[in-house]
Amino acid sequence: MEYELRVTRGDDWQRYRELRLRALRDPAAPVSFFEPIQEALDRSPDGWRQRAVSHLLRTTFVAERASDGTWVGMATALLTEGGHIHVVGVFLRPEQRGTGLATELLGAAIAWAGTREVRLDVHEDNERAARFYRRLGFRPTGRLIPDPRCPERRTIEMTLAEASADRAAVAEQGAAPRRSTRPA
Repeated sequence: MEYELRVTRGDDWQRYRELRLRALRDPAAPVSFFEPIQEALDRSPDGWRQRAVSHLLRTTFVAERASDGTWVGMATALLTEGGHIHVVGVFLRPEQRGTGLATELLGAAIAWAGTREVRLDVHEDNERAARFYRRLGFRPTGRLIPDPRCPERRTIEMTLAEASADRAAVAEQGAAPRRSTRPA
């Protein structure tokens, strides 16, 4: 099956909303996103448009199935005040997990980052995601961040070195926009 990796636009807001709500409801990752589902449900259409628009400080990459235009995954890269890139909102529909699309989405975010340091947070309970990020070359920084909704849960900050071979390999896989052929 073919997928296109591309950057979101403001007119994508309804599909962005649908995939984000699916991510927030995903039973495999109940603590993976800091945003409560009710907050997302209450967001106005204009608020969703603003979140869908990619710009110099925030870019969201989606994997779109070529045959029917269905969005099957996404990842957002944020340029922080400290100058590093922070990857958030990484999500794949369950049927797409293990296909390599997550690597390509992360690769697109890393390629967008250029030479900047790339960081992300993973909940300490989400071992599957932590293993995936370690396979890509991310390493824990030692910083644990309490979940604002549930302080006894924490996220682990991870970073990908600016000049690592892992980084170059992952970035090469995600040079967006492009078509990706993955098994269905």
